[in-house]
Amino acid sequence: MIARLHRRQHAATAALGNALERPVSFTRELSHRIVACWDRLDPRSEFAEREAWSEFQWAAHLSHAQPRSEAADSPYFLHLSVRLHRMDRPLAPAQWSEIAHRLARTAGLAPPGDGEPCRWIALQFRHGRLDVIANLVREDGTLARTPRRLAEDLARQARILESEFDLTPARPPAGHQDQVIADPLVAAEATPAQIAEHIRALTDEMNGSLAQARRLTEQAAHELATRPEVYARRGAHQLEWAAGRLYGLLHDLEGTAETLANPPALLRNAVVRSTRRPARTARRAR
Repeated sequence: MIARLHRRQHAATAALGNALERPVSFTRELSHRIVACWDRLDPRSEFAEREAWSEFQWAAHLSHAQPRSEAADSPYFLHLSVRLHRMDRPLAPAQWSEIAHRLARTAGLAPPGDGEPCRWIALQFRHGRLDVIANLVREDGTLARTPRRLAEDLARQARILESEFDLTPARPPAGHQDQVIADPLVAAEATPAQIAEHIRALTDEMNGSLAQARRLTEQAAHELATRPEVYARRGAHQLEWAAGRLYGLLHDLEGTAETLANPPALLRNAVVRSTRRPARTARRAR
C-alpha cells in the first residue's frame, strides 16, 4: 500500500476533481462510489436523498463549513490517497471503510472525543485505490490541527494496514530484487546532501532505476532493429532517440547531485568570477 498526500486546494470541486481525474459533474451520481464519510451528516437529509446526490452536491456538502476570516485565503481542502499493489486481493467495502476511517484519524480529521470533526468523504473511483477528500474547517469555523509530518504519518499507517489486512508491503524485505518506491520520495526537511543521495540512487549505473530504464531501452532498440517489419525498425529508431535523451537526463542529474553534495566548490567558483569582473572593467576603462 502506497500513501500519497496531494496538494491542498481552495475549492472542494478542485480536490474532488483531482480524485476523479476529471472535472466534477453536475449530473453524475457519486454516492455509489463513497465507502465512508464523516459521522455527522446533516440528519435532515434522508438516506434515499443522499443516494441520488451528484458529484457537485457532495462537493457543496463538503464546502458547507466556512473558515474564519484569518484563514479564508489559505487552501483548506485536503486530498490524500492510498493504492494497493496490483497483485493484492480485492478488499470488501467494510474493509475499505475501516481503512478510510483510519486515514481520517491519522490526518486529524476526526480525533477521538472531538465534538466538532471535519467533513470528509472517502471514495473509490479506481480499482485498488481510495481517495479521501476533506474540508479542514471544523464545524465551529476553526481549522483542524493536522500532523506536522502528515506524509510520514500516512506512510506509517499504511505499513500498519498492510500488516493487518495481509497486503503486499510497499517496501520489500531485505534481499528482495524488486524495488518499490513509496511516496513521498524526499522528506520536506531533507538537506541538499540527502537529496543528492536520492538522485545518485536513481542514476546508479548498477542498481539505479533510471539507469536500468536506459539499458532496457537500448536493448529493446537493438532487438527491434533486427526485425524485418517496417514498424519494428521505426520503433527501434524511436527507442534509440529515447535512450539518448535518457542518457542526457542521467548526465544532468549526476551533475546536479555533484553540485548539491559539494556546494563549497560552487561558492568558490562564484567568488573567483566576481573578483575577476572589476579587473576586466578596469582594463576596458584604460
